[in-house]
Amino acid sequence: MDDVIITSPSFKDHLDHLTQVFTLLRDAGLTLNKEKCHFARDKLKYLGLIISKEGIETDNKKIRAITEMKPPKNNREVSKFLGMTGWYQKFIPRYADICEPLYQLKKKGAKFNWSGEAQDSFDQIKRTLTEAPILQLPNFSEQFNLFTDASGVGIGAVLQQNQNLLLSRLEPLIKQNVIIRLPKENVWR
Repeated sequence: MDDVIITSPSFKDHLDHLTQVFTLLRDAGLTLNKEKCHFARDKLKYLGLIISKEGIETDNKKIRAITEMKPPKNNREVSKFLGMTGWYQKFIPRYADICEPLYQLKKKGAKFNWSGEAQDSFDQIKRTLTEAPILQLPNFSEQFNLFTDASGVGIGAVLQQNQNLLLSRLEPLIKQNVIIRLPKENVWR
C-alpha cells in the first residue's frame, strides 16, 4: 500500500476516522512512515489534483505546463499532449468529441498533417482546462441528476447535484469519454 487519504466532514469526525483506519492498518500488520504522514490538512496536492473541502480541482502548475505547450510537430507529440490532458478529462465536458481531430492524427498509418481542426481542438482543450470546475464530493442525502450525451464519435455522462459536477467512487463508471468507431455500414439490418 502506498497512499492513504482520509477525508472527513469535521475535525471531530476526522479524529474518529483516523482511529478507525489506524486500527484497520494495525490489525492488517501494516505500518506507516511518520516522516511521510500529514494529518488534518485543509488542502492536499495529490497526483496533479488539489483536494480540499471545496472539492477536487486541477493543479494550476500542472495546467500551466499544458497551456504553455506548443502545437505538436509529430504523432509522438500529439500522444504526449493527449496523455497529459487525458488525466484531466473528468474536468472537460465532451473531451472525446473535442479531441477527435487529434485522435485522427494517431491512427496507425496516418500521415501527420496539423490541420486547422487539429489546432482548434488543441486550443479548445487548453482553454477549457484553464476554466475547469471544482468537482464536488457527493452528498448521499440529496438528489442526483445524471445527464448523458452521445455523438458519432463519443458517449459521455455527467453526475450532478445542485448544479455542481460530482466526483465519487462511482465516477469511473459514470463520467466517461469513450471513443466509438461506428461501422461504415449498418450492422443492424
